Amino acid sequence: MRINKIKPHLSVIIPAYNEQYRLGPHLKPVLKYLDTHYPNYELIIVDDGSTDNTAQTVSRAIAKEPRAKLVSYHPNRGKGYAIRTGVHASRGSVVLFMDADLSTPLEEIPHILHILKTADIVIGSRGQDRTKVKKSPPIYRLLASYVFDQVKFMLVGLRKFKDTQCGFKAYKGSIARQLFNLAKIDRFMFDAEILYLAEKARLTIKEIPVDWSDSPGSHVRFWEGVVNMLRDLWRIRQIHSRPVILA
Repeated sequence: MRINKIKPHLSVIIPAYNEQYRLGPHLKPVLKYLDTHYPNYELIIVDDGSTDNTAQTVSRAIAKEPRAKLVSYHPNRGKGYAIRTGVHASRGSVVLFMDADLSTPLEEIPHILHILKTADIVIGSRGQDRTKVKKSPPIYRLLASYVFDQVKFMLVGLRKFKDTQCGFKAYKGSIARQLFNLAKIDRFMFDAEILYLAEKARLTIKEIPVDWSDSPGSHVRFWEGVVNMLRDLWRIRQIHSRPVILA
């Protein structure tokens, strides 16, 4: 257990909601990859109020790995809340989060961490180089993305970014913890909220193309998602009207 007392360099956060089948097979290769390439790591899996056996599946997979831990709570609160919980629990000099389905492969980690050396935040993008999108999402999700972009530009700006919602981002650790401490959005618009705060704080944000493949089994309901998206984008603008100053 000695390794737990050492401050990790890299904190990897994976949010999970009803992911026993998609996340279970991925945890072993994730642990092996991190152990091989970034041995001074911590892996934080956040079970966002799952109603299946996600917690039990994760617990079994990480039982012998002291650098990995499960944070679990009920009821379901949303991806933004899950990521925020993971960031608050993190100790790393660098914080990276990625989706449970590994839509962006582990091999993209070295690239994003290299770019982070010259930035405060690096965001993966599916919009900068479409040739890196191995499997496109269904048409209704593309439509939702288009609607989101138009409303986002109108309410919170962020026009310079091709893709604010890709689930693969890296932060300087202290920056991540300060930004997520200010965040209020619990569901999918948390990405836009964090970037909105980061821009107000005049942080350096870089966007890079990453390999990405759509994975079936999304938990987003189309029309419910659109309504929540519009509401949360409006909330971002209202609740963060003051200047953002970070330490």
